[in-house]
Amino acid sequence: MSLLVANKISKNYGDLDVLENVSVRIESGDRIGLVGSNGAGKTSLLRALARIDTGFTGDLFVARETRVGFLAQDPPPAGGRTPYTELKAVFAALLAQGEQMRRLEARMNEVGQGEAELGPLLASYGKQQEAFERAGGYLVDQRIHFVLTGLGLDRALWHAPLSHLSGGQRTRVSLGRLLLEEPDVLLLDEPTNHLDVRSMGWLEGVLTGWKGALVVVSHDRYFLDAVATRIWDLSSRRVESYRGNYSHYRQQREERYALWRKEYERQQKYIRDTQEFVRRYKAGQRTKEAQGRETRLNRFMEQEALPPPPAEQRIRLPLRSNSRSGDLVLRTRKLVAGYRIEPPAGGAARGKSDESGSVDGRPTVNPGRLLANAGGVEDGTASVGRGLPKPQGRLRPMRTLASSDTPVLEVPDLDLNRGQVVALIGPNGAGKTTFVRTILEELEPLTGRVELGASVEVGYLAQRHTGARFGLMQSSQTVLDALLEIKRLPTVRARTFLGQFLFSGDDVFQTIESLSGGERSRVALARLILQGANFLLLDEPTNHLDLDSQLILQDALRQFSGTIMLVTHDRALVDALATQIWHVERGESGQPGRMELFKGTWRQWQQERSVAEKGAVANPVETGQSEAQAERERQRSDRRRRQQAERREQAAAEAEQRIERLESRLETVERAMAEASLAQELERLHTLQESHRSLTTQLETLMEEWAAMAV
Repeated sequence: MSLLVANKISKNYGDLDVLENVSVRIESGDRIGLVGSNGAGKTSLLRALARIDTGFTGDLFVARETRVGFLAQDPPPAGGRTPYTELKAVFAALLAQGEQMRRLEARMNEVGQGEAELGPLLASYGKQQEAFERAGGYLVDQRIHFVLTGLGLDRALWHAPLSHLSGGQRTRVSLGRLLLEEPDVLLLDEPTNHLDVRSMGWLEGVLTGWKGALVVVSHDRYFLDAVATRIWDLSSRRVESYRGNYSHYRQQREERYALWRKEYERQQKYIRDTQEFVRRYKAGQRTKEAQGRETRLNRFMEQEALPPPPAEQRIRLPLRSNSRSGDLVLRTRKLVAGYRIEPPAGGAARGKSDESGSVDGRPTVNPGRLLANAGGVEDGTASVGRGLPKPQGRLRPMRTLASSDTPVLEVPDLDLNRGQVVALIGPNGAGKTTFVRTILEELEPLTGRVELGASVEVGYLAQRHTGARFGLMQSSQTVLDALLEIKRLPTVRARTFLGQFLFSGDDVFQTIESLSGGERSRVALARLILQGANFLLLDEPTNHLDLDSQLILQDALRQFSGTIMLVTHDRALVDALATQIWHVERGESGQPGRMELFKGTWRQWQQERSVAEKGAVANPVETGQSEAQAERERQRSDRRRRQQAERREQAAAEAEQRIERLESRLETVERAMAEASLAQELERLHTLQESHRSLTTQLETLMEEWAAMAV
């Protein structure tokens, strides 16, 4: 059954055509991934399908009583509600039924036994209670808990005003509300933008079981592979449909384009041969034949000729290091990262650093340590191109944690060697950025130390590309100036270099603030590559890049000869490149977060987690241990994991049995309530209602405990 049909949809912004005669159809059960380059018109198409934007031409048909839900990229306005009340508003009509039932209960308590009015009240109450239970009225709070927890929103924020939440957190609340509303057609524009790895996995599970249809725009290849069963490719203002997930789409698209190119080349040969025949014989003895061929050629060109295959513009990433680092690239010892508050010699206390990378307005970066993404600026002069002195493994004296310090992350002793690729992953707010800023010497360690190895040159790609922090571009800079800040190149050579990142002609004179997110990412990558650093510290490097550019970046990083640290939620990138996983868990009750070290690939780490979720990871074998010792250690670790898994399974089984007993008691109480209602036994009915509420609360609590065991 077709839920939504769009026929010849066109959209333009002034002289810019974004969509041209786009015809698509959404069937019941469709899970569609909408892909295309940045600026191709994906958001415009979603807004048209959702009727958020009605400034398009063409026809849009929506099946009767079909509800369409739309999630925008931009965060919604912050209202006066809290996340909990915002989601609870979805069930306003159902909760109103519950309130009506409570008023009936109060009325029945007022009416005495045997009065004529009691019978109709009991009959009405029985019907309302059955409808309320069938609609899930007793499970509203449980469903809200499930969604807010799954989306990774801290419980401390559930009852905070939305105005106190960040834009990303408000977007998560909007997504949660949509999931609870369960529209027939769900249109999602970049739903994974503000989710961590665990929340993305949760959302994948919800969407793969979605009863309605959905269309999702995403730059997350892993997500599209898990969720999508069809792909819409928006290119050159048109939509091409492909069966299967994103990986299937790429294979089919390449086959389709290869066939297209082959047919086009054959067509062009036919055109050239015909034109040559007409030129040679039109004025000779074979004039009529030549004229006939010319007529057929003209008809062919008008009615049958294939357009040229799309000439795809793709960035080039000649990623290489100018020097070789020592074998040891990064080392930490007894490190606790966080924020320090201590009075300086001058008097005033130092506070937490703000988003600009300063403490109380003063920059905290040591420019001698960092070969920065934006180029070093020292006394107003760009200096990275001339080369900055780089201390090799400078040590600071160890200190103890002061009561005024704010620890954010406890870091195990780490040794990162040359050529390795580490993925630093974990939930938002767990301390990943604090750790990175400690490596870059923007923050001093609260305790312990961080050391860079010999000849290590750091290239830093920040998640936010502009700002006042050292290493970021200035909004007022032009693209050309932003590149020349890194290295003084002849203008012609600089413009040629920028051409590899799709900046041509007058594009190089655009200001950074006028660029889209994807264009800023390309400028940042150009600056990073020009540095020639041998240790790349990349914070969400695939943000704002289209899917093809992500694959190009992935291939470039795979061929890079230096060392890489990826701070990312892009599971496809981690899966393709990482040789180690550093997983950060957020601390509880004001405690600092902790980092878990896993020496292996993403898939190996996932397998370990599936066997021993939240348990001990495979213990790394220390250098110098014999093979026999290592084998014994592995066996002990395996036994511990099996025992932990068995204990969890036993606890979960016991919880299931308790749940079954509670559900059985609930059924018994509900039958008794129905009997009391029919017999008009008011006091007994009131007692049974209290029992029902108590049992329902116990069941909800036990279900939450069981769900935590089963994760």
